[in-house]
Parts: sequence; C-alpha cells; structure tokens
Amino acid sequence: MAVEEGAKEEPKVEAKEELADRRRLLVAGDVEGNLVKLFAQVESQQKRVGAFDVLFAVGGFLPVVGGEGAAAAGAALAEYVTGKRQAPVDTYFIESRSTAFISAAPEGKKLCERVHFLGGFGVREIRGLRVAYLSGRYDPAVYGAREVGDAGSPFVGAAYTPQAIEGLITLAREQGSSPIDVLLTAEWPKGLTDKMGDADVPVDPDDVPINWQEISSHPIAELVAALEPRYHIFGSADIFYQRPPFQTPRSGHVCRCIGLGRVGSKGKGRQWVHGLALSPAKSMPEAALMQRPANTTPSPFVVRAPPRAAAGVKRDADEMDGGDDGGQVIPDQVFLSRLPANIDEKRLAAAFRHVGKIERIHLAREESAEGKPCRGYGWVTFSSPEEAQAACDLSELLECNGKKIVICLSKPKGQGEGGAPRKKREVQIVIEPHSDCWFCLVNPKVEKHMIVSASKDVYVATARGPVVPTHVMVLPVKHAPCFAACPPELQAAIQAHVQAIRKMCQEGGQEILVWERWIPMSVSAANHMQIQILLIDQVTAGKAREVLQETTKRYLPKVSLKRIKTHAEVFEHMNDSAETPYVYFEVPGDNSAKGRQTERYMYAGVDGEGPRIPINFGRQVACDLLGLDRKVDWRACTEERDAEKDLAATFRAQFLPFAPKRK
Repeated sequence: MAVEEGAKEEPKVEAKEELADRRRLLVAGDVEGNLVKLFAQVESQQKRVGAFDVLFAVGGFLPVVGGEGAAAAGAALAEYVTGKRQAPVDTYFIESRSTAFISAAPEGKKLCERVHFLGGFGVREIRGLRVAYLSGRYDPAVYGAREVGDAGSPFVGAAYTPQAIEGLITLAREQGSSPIDVLLTAEWPKGLTDKMGDADVPVDPDDVPINWQEISSHPIAELVAALEPRYHIFGSADIFYQRPPFQTPRSGHVCRCIGLGRVGSKGKGRQWVHGLALSPAKSMPEAALMQRPANTTPSPFVVRAPPRAAAGVKRDADEMDGGDDGGQVIPDQVFLSRLPANIDEKRLAAAFRHVGKIERIHLAREESAEGKPCRGYGWVTFSSPEEAQAACDLSELLECNGKKIVICLSKPKGQGEGGAPRKKREVQIVIEPHSDCWFCLVNPKVEKHMIVSASKDVYVATARGPVVPTHVMVLPVKHAPCFAACPPELQAAIQAHVQAIRKMCQEGGQEILVWERWIPMSVSAANHMQIQILLIDQVTAGKAREVLQETTKRYLPKVSLKRIKTHAEVFEHMNDSAETPYVYFEVPGDNSAKGRQTERYMYAGVDGEGPRIPINFGRQVACDLLGLDRKVDWRACTEERDAEKDLAATFRAQFLPFAPKRK
C-alpha cells in the first residue's frame, strides 16, 4: 500500500501472502514531532480501508531542537503525552538524534498511550512479527575509534558503535529463532544500489545529486547482510524509494528495502507513510517464504569471509578448480562448479545476461555418454575482468535443480581438468611492449584519442569510465606490470609526471588522490601498470585519510595500512617478490607552513596472507570519498568517443604547461 497526503486512489497492499494471519502495518519516515500530521493521515486511511495493527516510525521521531516549527511540534507532542490527544494506532518508533532519549531509555519506554520508544537496539516480537531495531546515527569518528569485540558502550551520544551492531546481530541470531521480519534503522545501507539496473536507482525528486555519504552507512549494510530481514525500513533522506527485492544469500528468502520521506513533505517522490500486509515468517510455509518475484536481484550486501576462514574445511573436488591460488588467475574468465548434468549454454547465458558481455561459454561434457551430459563444471569468458568479478559475486546465489552454483575466477589450465592436479603457471613479469595489451602504445587498438601527453617512457591518458571528468592515468610506454617492478629510471619518470599533475592542481587550489593496484595475472597481456589520479577540492582533500581508513576496514578486514615515505618503498614490503599483490595510495595530509603534505599508504598480500584485494578497491575509495557509489563500476560511466576526446583535450590544455620536459 502506498499512502500520502491528499491521495485519492484506493491504496494497494504489498506482500501478497495467501495466508489468513497477515498483519496490516503502516511505516512512516522522520516524524520530527509532527504527530498531528502523521496521525491525521493514519485516521484518514483507517476510515477508508480499515484498521491497521501497528505503525512503525524510523529516523528522527522527536522535534528537532531549534529547528523550524520545533516549538509547535513540541506543543503538539505535549498534548499526546498529557492525554489531551490519543494516537489512533499502536505506534513504535526509533530515534536517530536525541542523545538524552537514547541514553535515558536504552531498553525503551512508553512515551504516551499507544506510543512506544523501542530503545537503543534490540529484537522484539510485535503482533507476532519479529522486529529488529537500531536507534542513533553513524558518526565515522565514533565508529572508527572502536573495534568489534571491544568492551564499551553501544552508543556515544546519539552515535552507535560497533558494540551496538555486534549486540543486535547476536540477539537476532539466537538459536532456534525465526527470520527477522522487519528491520528498522534511521539510515540507508551503503551500497544499496549495487547489483541492479540504472532504471531502478533512486533519484531525488528535485533532481539534485543524492549525498550518499550523509544518508547511508556501511555498518547498516553489514547489519542487513548479517540479519537478512524480510523488510528493511529506513528514513533520513526525505526520499521515498522501493528497491527491487534481493535474494538473501544464506536464508534464501527475499529482502525488500523501503526508504521513506519526512512527515509533511509534499509529492510522491517524498512519500512519508506506506502500508504493508505480511505474515510472520514463523507461521509461513517454506514455499511461501521462499517465493521470489521476477525482478529479484542478487544481494548487494556481501558478507565477506575473514581471511583464511575456510582453512581446514574439506571442499568438494568440483570446488577446487579455479579457486584462489595466490592471485594467479585468468582475469576475464570464471569457473563454474556444481553444475547439473542437464545444464546447457543457453541457460547459463540467460543467468549471466545482466553481468556483462559474454565472449564464450564452455561446458565440460561426457563426450562418450548419450546426450553428452555436463560433467559438473565449465567456464564463462567475459569481455572484461570487471565483468568476471561481478559474476563471482553471484557465487552460491544462482541455483539449478536445487544445487547452488559455485563461481570463482578461473585458474590457468594445467594437467587435466576439474579438480585434477595442475602444474602451477608462473606469472609473467615482462617489461617490453605487448601488441595485445590495451595500454601498450604498440597495440594498434589502443585508444589514442584519450592520450593527454606522451614522452619516451611515460604517457598520461584520461580514464575510460571516469569517476569525475578530471580522472586520469599515468602509464609507462613499455609493458611494465607494476611500479615496484620498474627500473629506477622509469620510476623517476613516472613520479615526475605524477608530481607535475599535483603541481598543476595545487596552483589551481586543488589536490589529488593517487592509487595503484597490482594483482598479478597469469596472462602477461593483462599486466600493465596504471597510476590512477583524481582531482579533488580542498574540502574533500581534508576527508581523504579518514575515508581511506574507513573503506579499508570495510573491504580489507583486519588490515592496517602501512604508512611509507615513497612509492618506491613499496617493494621493501613485498618479501622480495614482484608477484606479491599490493595496493598503494597517496592522499592529501595535514596542512603545514609549506602547504598540504602528501601521505602515502600501502597494503601487500605477502605469502597469500590477509584478505584478497578487491579489483575495484582504489576506485571504491575514490567513490566513497566523493559520495559517488553509482560510479564504482567503470562500465556504468563510459562516454561516447567524442566526449572522451573532449575530456582529453580539456585536460591537455591544463597540463601541458606543467608536463615534464622531454630529454
């Protein structure tokens, strides 16, 4: 059901479970003390469609101190507290702003007749529904100061800490408990827009960019991934949004995410009250609980296993091929295992149609058997490594004949197939031009219209699918795999170009974010280093270090970045092996009398220890810093050739006065 002020159409009811015990719910966004408006709307709807069982309110419920209309809202609230007015429906709410309220009633309290504060965090059964809730808001400084497992308060002021998240997950996962029916939080989960098409991405009704950094948080995303609720309700953005349902990886049922506007806002795009009808999961037949609408997507919230979590766990033979062997993989190809005997190429093509362009599908078959059945495994080759990585995210989410398909990057072929023994192929470290490499200038297919400048050893080019228009790369002309493997004279030439771009920006009142990601590939044509550079303003520059640390905690759990003095120092932390994967960053540091300093950080996966570096990790940091979650995937940001040519020409005009002189 969708209801808003002035709505004349008969409301529709969601969650069409063919059961007699469905609960009729209303959910509302940030009330901010506007109870008169909220309850008037509830009364109007109840007269039209009958009584509702309960109302849940998310975001800020109490009046905003000092805000517009705060005095009137406070007076109206007082009328409900004193009994002069009464709520028309049992109402349960969380609170995102009031430090006093959260600290005074961590276990909840009755505000007035039929209106209840749920508390700081917890799980309750309300009208037979299992409801999880989290009050408060995300403060990076507060959250980052604690580690999961530390002792301490679940809240600092109105900001929740890892202890609140950990505590709620523990309560929700009590042995023998049923799934969470409804999760209530103030903020949106970070990454909500992943794994779906552009047409389904939320937009602000005023057509202004959504500030994801302000309205969403990664702890909420982690909470959704861990709890796997059937419904997640949130506010804070003053936007009404319903995400296509996604399948939960472990439980298998779908989760529906709904964002709500602020009570009193105008227009359908800011709708602030919404109706649902759903049965408690504990009373539903499994077939009904596991129903998936046609527009169901994979989960955008992946619970990342800790490093070496699977150590000592015996795996099936058909899982072993294509697994992690220290980063030596075929970057654009995935290996599929646990395939049924009757699978065919068309079914696989349909399953991966949203991932990217498929170049080839190959199934291992029993050639001598009737019908040539599949032997249980096969390979899919995509047009890019990014598409292959996206396919890997679907591992154990795709099912066929009741079996969950395991998907991982393929390893180079050796002796035999499947789980048969293999001869390890060495990574090729080549520092010569390569005619098949996208980035070698000897390749006739290289995108020369994107080149900004070129010297004997180094060239600068705009990035394909840029995060921002001033997103460029510094690359060696020859086929060098990574900065750490370059000879000193080439390193010096690359650094000179990076420093020239930095000088250009600083003279224009800007700073730069720099990163390099090196993951050795078994195919030498895929090994061409790129130094990525993004121009950022001074305000954004001041947040770069904090965002880098925050994103590292999210994607590289339990990793502490090493601070180093120079880019060349990276090799000292690679255990004397150029095959060691690493990621390197240069971020603006503190201001000093000589200007803003540059800080350098790195992480190297020595001897296979620690988590694998995500292929898009550097870009993820950039997008988190700029609040551009939609641009993590470069394929969603590609421009027409003429537009790419214009971007290169614009940057060239700025850069050439600063470019290193040819010797």
